[in-house]
Amino acid sequence: MRALQSLLILLGTYLLIILIDYLQGLNIWHSFYSIKQYFTVARGEDYFLLISFMLIFLYLIIFSAIKNRQPPSS
Repeated sequence: MRALQSLLILLGTYLLIILIDYLQGLNIWHSFYSIKQYFTVARGEDYFLLISFMLIFLYLIIFSAIKNRQPPSS
């Protein structure tokens, strides 16, 4: 279940990047280039969304690890 949530966050972040690129007048397929080329042409909001995703992803991993350590309460 956690993997599905993480994948949905990744997909949502990537769709936001595509939408912002499209609104800026770039080709809609512009974001499907290689990672190296993508980071070369990325703008500030693209980096913001990528960093936001990484922070949310790390939060989910750490939160689920802490939650699994605690004994179940009855």
